[in-house]
Amino acid sequence: MLTTLLLKEECGYDEAFNYRIETDYDPALTKHFPDGIDVYFDNVGGKMLEAVLNNYANYGARIALCGMISEYNKVWTERGGVRNLLNMVGKEIMMKGFMVGSYYNHFEEFIKEMEVHLREGKIKSKHKIYNSVDSFLESLASLFSSSNVGKVILQVTP
Repeated sequence: MLTTLLLKEECGYDEAFNYRIETDYDPALTKHFPDGIDVYFDNVGGKMLEAVLNNYANYGARIALCGMISEYNKVWTERGGVRNLLNMVGKEIMMKGFMVGSYYNHFEEFIKEMEVHLREGKIKSKHKIYNSVDSFLESLASLFSSSNVGKVILQVTP
């Protein structure tokens, strides 16, 4: 619930829901997105992505793929495939994966723009700081358990 409120109230998203709480995706997507989805930022993958493509992505929708946490801890032969990619053709949906490393050539430009946004209060940061190397395992585990909101920082020295 906290993450949903954060996404809607602080980040300005139209709608959001926690896929770990509302595990039947079709009714959840119908409830939260009755007019469909135009832009979908996916870092879950698997059945969630399949549900979005099946019924809820609008004509011309754009989907950004930055991760697929539902599949990370599975060997490739056990990962679920998205079976309905053909739906992208009929609706002319554009889907693109991205990795931060592909955009390092824009880093200086990014820093200049972000400094302005931060000063103006347009960007807010949520993070949890773990102190010392002794906290490494706890900080790493928090990435996969949804026990943190925002970035996880491991501070090695005070």
